[in-house]
Amino acid sequence: MIQDGESIHDEFEIHSFFRVLNQSKAKIWLWQRKDEKRVVQYAVVRKVDLIKQVVHIAPCSSKGFKFTSIDEFFFFNAQKSLAFKFSARDLTKDMIIFPIPNRILKVSNDFLKNIELVEKENEDKFKHLRNAPRVQPQGQQQVTIKRLLLSGEYSHQESFPLYDMSSGGMGIKVIDPSEFDIGDLIQVVAINAKEAPKKMSGEIVSIRQAEDDSSVFKVGIKFSN
Repeated sequence: MIQDGESIHDEFEIHSFFRVLNQSKAKIWLWQRKDEKRVVQYAVVRKVDLIKQVVHIAPCSSKGFKFTSIDEFFFFNAQKSLAFKFSARDLTKDMIIFPIPNRILKVSNDFLKNIELVEKENEDKFKHLRNAPRVQPQGQQQVTIKRLLLSGEYSHQESFPLYDMSSGGMGIKVIDPSEFDIGDLIQVVAINAKEAPKKMSGEIVSIRQAEDDSSVFKVGIKFSN
């Protein structure tokens, strides 16, 4: 929940807040409750229409927005510790349009820690579940994958930084927690542009915030072969 506290009511200040977000393309947290679960995504402000008094925001994820209802969104800007709730006027995969709020709440710096929008990575907590120890790579390494689509075909190739790896799975880094869903199936095509020595397929089993960098998320993959 967003706790009521000191708030911004000044129209000029509110308009300036959205204009700065639009110019800087800073990522904002966006989430919504769905069937007792929280759908969390990053978004950016694409347009501020002061005539129509609306804001247009777009998803950071290549999969687009996953929200299904226009009601009760939560908007949070971590840099300024500002938050508010809104209902959208229009919702598509590529854009959400909502009215400029009359009030924006100032929340504590510990707001994200208290609500934990995305579970944080804790290797010690899950170590006992590993069939083999995970090893972090030396230097920057890239993993090229394909996603298994609903049609049964594989998507185009995508590359992500390698987080860690073991004989039973691997972790890759993403900048948006909604880039994958639990249960997604993937195929590893190459590591550091070198073709994988054997077919490596897997399932997304976890999505957690990295321990050492809150702007990065670790996607855990369990190999199926």
